[in-house]
Amino acid sequence: MQKAYEFDFVYDTQAAFRLLLEALSNPGRIVELGPLARKLGGAYAMPLTVAAVLLDNEVSFAVCGSPALAEKITELTLAKTAAVSKADYIFVTENADWQEAVQTAKCGTLRDPHKSATVILCTADLQAGKLQRISGPGIKAVQEIIMCPELQAALGKRDEQEYEYPLGLDFFVLDQRGCLMGIPRKTRIESR
Repeated sequence: MQKAYEFDFVYDTQAAFRLLLEALSNPGRIVELGPLARKLGGAYAMPLTVAAVLLDNEVSFAVCGSPALAEKITELTLAKTAAVSKADYIFVTENADWQEAVQTAKCGTLRDPHKSATVILCTADLQAGKLQRISGPGIKAVQEIIMCPELQAALGKRDEQEYEYPLGLDFFVLDQRGCLMGIPRKTRIESR
């Protein structure tokens, strides 16, 4: 029997999960997801790796910018597609309209804050941008990171919505080089 992917959906998914957890637990830290993603191959290896970890037939997702990616995610995970406003996970491809994702994504309720969406933002290079200061849980005082313009704008738009604690959106940012960064819902961009 010939496998469709080199990616092992038991061991590689566990390894990728640990990397996602490390990225979200340490806001601004860049982790290398590329070696695992390359095992899936293709143009959408990075978002498909994240989808393989986070999605199953119990959750919904939306894709902004690529019907082909939506089809591949459904094929790989059996997750259901949904409107951006109802999706548990929102994948935003390069050059897609991230504003819709951030403005209309569900943010949970005070009773069920875990029912908020997670936005997976794809960019060419997550370190191609300006130096920014971030603060929040998981960060000692303030941390400086280089942030791509798409993420900076998306976080600014998220912050404009002034979600009441513990509501909000979590972000994962992926780039073509295989890098991953996690930004939890309570991480904020500080004024310089």
